[in-house]
Amino acid sequence: MAFVGTFFAATGRLTVRFRWAIVLAWAAGAAAAMALLPSLSSVTQSDNTSFLPASAPSEQAAQLASPLQGASLTAVTVVAARAGQPLTHADSGAIARLAADLGRVSRVAAVRDAGQSADGRAEQLTVLAALAQSGGLATSQQATLVADIRGVLRGAALPAGLQAHTAGSTATRVDTNATSSKTGGQVQWFSIIFVVALLIAVFRSALAPLIAVLPAVVVVLAAERLTAEAAVHGLGVSQIASLLLIVLVLGAGTDYALFLMFRVREEMRAGLACHEAIVRSVARVGETITFSAGILIAALLTLATATFSLYSGLAAPLSIAIGLMLIAGLIRTFDAAPVGGLHLDDVGARVGQLVDDANTKRVVAADDDVVVHASTLLKKTSS
Repeated sequence: MAFVGTFFAATGRLTVRFRWAIVLAWAAGAAAAMALLPSLSSVTQSDNTSFLPASAPSEQAAQLASPLQGASLTAVTVVAARAGQPLTHADSGAIARLAADLGRVSRVAAVRDAGQSADGRAEQLTVLAALAQSGGLATSQQATLVADIRGVLRGAALPAGLQAHTAGSTATRVDTNATSSKTGGQVQWFSIIFVVALLIAVFRSALAPLIAVLPAVVVVLAAERLTAEAAVHGLGVSQIASLLLIVLVLGAGTDYALFLMFRVREEMRAGLACHEAIVRSVARVGETITFSAGILIAALLTLATATFSLYSGLAAPLSIAIGLMLIAGLIRTFDAAPVGGLHLDDVGARVGQLVDDANTKRVVAADDDVVVHASTLLKKTSS
């Protein structure tokens, strides 16, 4: 146990000594991840059928039907239709030219004419493309393919009244992923605002809550990008991983922040200097944070044994995020390092003191007004 305490004390000393290098490393790493790596929403699979085991009857049926369109080809349906009347000869020629244009899209292997509807008002084209069949790479390639096809449809010179749009499961999956990405962003901002508002109510300071949440936000951004890059290389990622990652990391990160911030404050009130308070706090609290995160990671990894991939795809993303949050929790230079010779908690306390002083002055001024008003009434009554 003595070794454990020595290790975390050394971690605290390194955090204080190289605080600016650590801050710059986190900032540069997060910026590089945002710029160079794909987003998590672009590689998650929103189609629940993609999470079914190979033994599922529907998956076995799909395997038997694969020779009809090619086992390694992804189908995107394009429907050209005219409202209110059958397709004309000019429409048929335009659809044929459209099929030729679609055949020149990147990764498209063939475009098949699936025939017209019974009333002759619509015609279906099936675009077959050679894409990855599973994992984050498949999701990314599908999004690119659907975007390219829609670009061709927008640029096609179709006769007046003839419209062409994408349809089918692949296009629906891409649109669902885009909506999920928007929802994930809304959840992320709502969670951050809620946590910050709650901490402001607790601390009665504007700086301390922001400093507590900032490392968790950085970890969320970095973990999402790292997980997405792993998904591109074959890691299975659940469609709900993004939402759970945001909530879990913000919750765990805030807990780790409160552990350390309150311990540093106690040590400083006991008379220690800022740097010494940080070293002792990390030595005492670091073990607690590490074992807390370790137990959580072990529990999350048990999800990898689930048969249904919707749940097993949560194990790796959430474990990566908690691991990064643990590192950020142990080297919390965001809230523990002195900035310009003034500790950030001191800044928050000073701001709070200024607010309290202003409130006191307003109360005193109000009391003086009451006294003056009462004196005036007494004089009028006596006269």
